[in-house]
Parts: sequence; C-alpha cells; structure tokens
Amino acid sequence: MKLMKVISNKLPSRRVKCVATVGVFDGVHFGHQFILKKVRAAAQAKGLASLLITFDILPQQFLNKKKLFHHRRPEKAFVGSLTNSIEKINLINSLNIDYFWFLKTKKALLKLSAKGFINYIQKYFDIEKLIVGEDFRFGHKGSGDLNDLKKLASRHRFDLSIIKKTTKNKKIVSSSLIRQLIQKGNLSQAKQLLGRYFALEGKVVKGRGVGKSLGFPTANIFSGDYVMPASGVYAAYVVLGKKKYLAAVNIGLRPTVTKSKSPVIEAHILNLKKNVLNKTIKIIFFEKIREEKKFASLEVLSAAISKDIKRLTSKYSAFLV
Repeated sequence: MKLMKVISNKLPSRRVKCVATVGVFDGVHFGHQFILKKVRAAAQAKGLASLLITFDILPQQFLNKKKLFHHRRPEKAFVGSLTNSIEKINLINSLNIDYFWFLKTKKALLKLSAKGFINYIQKYFDIEKLIVGEDFRFGHKGSGDLNDLKKLASRHRFDLSIIKKTTKNKKIVSSSLIRQLIQKGNLSQAKQLLGRYFALEGKVVKGRGVGKSLGFPTANIFSGDYVMPASGVYAAYVVLGKKKYLAAVNIGLRPTVTKSKSPVIEAHILNLKKNVLNKTIKIIFFEKIREEKKFASLEVLSAAISKDIKRLTSKYSAFLV
C-alpha cells in the first residue's frame, strides 16, 4: 500500500491535479468511508491523485475553546471528538487516499467567505472533481450551500458530485448521532455506524490509590477532547504498545469512594503487572456492563467489581487470542 502524504505545516510548492473532498470527517464512519471510496475510484478512473481536506482542530471545538461559539441552540455545542489526528490519519490511510491536508483551524480561515474558501484550497491543489455530501456547508458560519458550490464549480471549472446521506439500519449515519449514542452508553449501535468499536486514547495520570487498596488497581485516564461515554462500567480492552489487555472500565463520579465533581475514567487492566503512570494507552470499548451506583460499603463494591471481571473474562477472553 502506497504511503499517504500528510500536509500540515508545509503546503505544496506546486499544484497537484486531483479529485477531492472536504469536511470534518470526525470518526471516519460508514458515511465518510463511502464518500472517500468514491473519491479514490474517481481519481483512479481519471489517473489523478485523491485528496481529503479537513481541519487540524474541529471547528466547533476551536470556537468553543476560543469562546467564539455563539449559536442560539445549545445542543450544537461541542461535546467531544470521535477520533484524534493520529487515528484519523491511520483510518484515512487504510482507504488508500493519496493526500491528506489538515487545514490550520484559526479565526482567519473560519472567517473566509464561501468564495474565499474555495479560492484558498484551489491555490494549492488543482481540483478537477469535488465530491461532497448533500449536507455540505462551507465558508464563514456555513454561509455557503450547494447552490453556491455549483456556481463556484462552474467558475473554477471543476466537476461536482453530490453524495446522498448514507443510511445504516434505517438510520442516517452522522458523527453527531454517533456522539449521542456514545453519550447514552449505547456502544453497540455506535459500533454499527462507525464500522468499528469506539475507542479513546489518553494519558495515565496519578489517582488516589483506592482501587489498589481494594485489590483492583486502576489506571486513571485523562482523555482530553474525546466524547465521554455515559457513566457506567464497561467491558473493554486496552492497547499498550504492541500488547492488548482486557479491562473493566468505570466512568463516573465514584459515589461509593469519594464523589468526584466531574466524570473520571478508571481502567482495571487485567494481567498487567508493570507501572503505566504517564504512559499513553488506548481503550477500545466492547459494551456497557452495568450502571454506576453507590454501594453500601467498599466490601460490596469489591464484590461487584469481581463480578464485572468474571463477566468480562467469560465473554471476551477469546477476543485477544
């Protein structure tokens, strides 16, 4: 497989003829994959390069952090991403795309008009065909619609292909729906739309050692900007380097121990003997086992954790073989 060229800081010195698509592509779900396969096929048919143009920081995430997001509908606020940049690169590379351009998300870029945005990307790539979804919006505050894009395609003399929304199990596949499912703890449905298990990556930070005192040492994970699954106990596995381990993951406020002000991710990693403090690990979620609850005592909590681990190992041990 040819190695994809990732463009970030250093922009191309010469324009490359290509078939392209533009979008956030958070999650690289089934709908995204369908568009990218169309891009690759069209590029191969024309003997051109294939190009995906996206953002190094999700626009919603950037606007929230910079306190520039003043949308009247609070449900549109940024709730977390489905993938980080490295995951996105690996997923796109597996689809045999030639060029992956991370636009630098900043005020100047987001303030470009629809015309200005197309002029900007055409400055670095000679787009002969652009393929986008039917809900594609572009330019400042999404001011550009498909009619604007058709006019710009005519002006810049590139072909335009509009792809209808992908459906799976009678649901329209979208990143926002997948985030909602994850927030509700419905990881099986999220998996169906993603095409893989939901995963998050984070750094192991120092905890209070309560799990260790109970005989179940846990790795406390700082997950950054990922969407947070609903509170509860999850069956999962952890990737550490090249090794995989089964894990019982608790997400929540730890009501039996010391109630936290915000949700905490704790992973009890089975058969892991070494210290993983400050290491980066990846958690891949199978399913939610049960709700988080306040137990009458630490002894009752310990018994519940033992039961969780038994259920985890009986169902998923063969997965890692």
